[in-house]
Amino acid sequence: MGNRCHTGTIGLGARIVLASLGIGLHVATPTASDQAVQWTNLVNVTVNGTVLQKTTGCDGCEDAGASSQPAITQGDGHVEFTVGETNTFWVGGLSHGDNNTTIADIDFAWRFNGAGWADVLESGVYQSGGDTPYAAGDVFRVGVVGGKIQYSKNGTLLRESQTAVPQYPLLLDVSLESLGATVHDARIGLENPPTASGGFVEKAGSPALRARFTRAQIDGFLPANGARGAFTFPPPYNTKGIRLTNAQDCGGQDCVWYVGYSYWRNINNHAGSDWMLIFLGMDTNLGGAGPSLVAYNKTTDQVQNLGPLFQPPSGFYYSTGEGWYFSATQATKLYVYLVGSPRLWRYDVIARQFESTAAMDLTQCKRPGVCPPASAYIFQPHSSDNDTVHSATVQDASFNRLGCVVYGSSAKRFVFYPPRKGYVLDECHVDKSGRWLMILEASATGAVDNRVIDLSTGKITRIDDVQGALGHLDMGFGYAVGADNWNPQPNATILLKFPVTSTTRPIGPVVHFNKRWDIAAANHLAHGNANPSLPPESQYACGSNASRVADMADEIVCFPLNANRNADGSLDVLVVAQVMTDLDALGGRDVTGDDYTQLPKGNLDTTGRYFIWTTNMGGDRLDAFLVKVPAELLGAR
Repeated sequence: MGNRCHTGTIGLGARIVLASLGIGLHVATPTASDQAVQWTNLVNVTVNGTVLQKTTGCDGCEDAGASSQPAITQGDGHVEFTVGETNTFWVGGLSHGDNNTTIADIDFAWRFNGAGWADVLESGVYQSGGDTPYAAGDVFRVGVVGGKIQYSKNGTLLRESQTAVPQYPLLLDVSLESLGATVHDARIGLENPPTASGGFVEKAGSPALRARFTRAQIDGFLPANGARGAFTFPPPYNTKGIRLTNAQDCGGQDCVWYVGYSYWRNINNHAGSDWMLIFLGMDTNLGGAGPSLVAYNKTTDQVQNLGPLFQPPSGFYYSTGEGWYFSATQATKLYVYLVGSPRLWRYDVIARQFESTAAMDLTQCKRPGVCPPASAYIFQPHSSDNDTVHSATVQDASFNRLGCVVYGSSAKRFVFYPPRKGYVLDECHVDKSGRWLMILEASATGAVDNRVIDLSTGKITRIDDVQGALGHLDMGFGYAVGADNWNPQPNATILLKFPVTSTTRPIGPVVHFNKRWDIAAANHLAHGNANPSLPPESQYACGSNASRVADMADEIVCFPLNANRNADGSLDVLVVAQVMTDLDALGGRDVTGDDYTQLPKGNLDTTGRYFIWTTNMGGDRLDAFLVKVPAELLGAR
């Protein structure tokens, strides 16, 4: 959650209506170009149309086969073929050459045993992890992707070899043992060059692994000499990143605070403007200037530090900025508050001026009629996208959490929700429409339950932890997307629509899950791009995390909220970029040893095209970065 539980001239429009963006998803088409193979090196086989068949030779002997033209000469590519029957024994896959018809001559292959089961062989040696049943009509693929060999069936990746090294050229090579064995519709594919925007789509749960960038590699592709500005992530990502801060912002020290959290927007609504505004906290004890304004030009990639938002002796000057966020619609308005204070303010970052009255003032909540007499401070605030409804955790003077308060500015009305007996409040979060409130509260056993409240009627729906109550989450318009910690899929994320129709599992469809249980790629969910004019199934969310998993990089990923997007039931995942954080490096000042300050906790802007996070780049300082999200690969229009 949001706390530790788990000088330039800029032209900006004053108000931009979020709904006018109209960004939605359609199903994107594949990018690989392939063609039917031309069979060559025919031994004891015949070709009839698109079917290769063993017609002579010894039944059960490795004396028949063929190979393909053309071949994959460099980079990524694949071969695929369709099973004709289940009662014949044969082997097919990628090979550097075709020296003979034996099974061992094929470098990377599927073996079909003639009894409905297939497995993986490399140079004739069995490899675990690819065993699968098969039937006539199933399509099998062997591909080289990023220098690794991948084995797929019907579009689902089943195995990725971590040690095999392909040698080019690579061709389709088959060895047919059973008389009558057939290979149908064989094709060879060459991947298209990376799109200009970079990124790529894989399937949720894909076993494909990508190595972490080393510090030396990161230094090699970032702007030279630690400069701010644009760069391109190396393959396979190829996305455009922007470094927003560097040592000059801190007098050479490590002063940049982590971005607050995945649901608090650090980026303003910049639609219709060449310039984007970003606020970042910079520690005044380590050479920083306090919460500061950074500008980024989307056309020229120019980055400017516009200086501190406040001056001493203002208490805001010394704040970390955690829990601050830009209005979704008012381009220059930033929501700010101080820890240990009762008020949430809107602050104009260009005029450097507060609005005359607070957006929410806890001192105006009647006591004891509505708020408890001990109510003193607000914490973890949230606001609806139209700026009229606000929620916050209420604390007493000793910072104990008393409950959740909601304020509707149109009716000037407060509502207070204490935690249930035997529970303590974790946090509460009004949705972007202002109608729905999500409360997370923990029991003495550690279970985190949800209460979903319809603020228009007062109806409360409770969801127990084991039934799918959400953990890390973000809110949309009448729905939430978040972690289902008891889901059988690894670290699953589900879509929960309001009103809740069931409080027993499944309460909502799975829209993302991870490769393994020790990988939580989308740990902190971001959905700042939620759009009221579109159903959730036409939208997407993103997430990020940092870990110590040795064999897989931490990545920024995005995913559609439509569990039925693909006819085969698979879920698409857009892989955007590496987080570049080393939790054991010094950067990020993890003085407590809980990794919290080093976790990316990145968030999305209102367009969904820019993701901001902080990373130590494997070194001794924390800095802020943007990456451009190639959402068109998910079908975003």
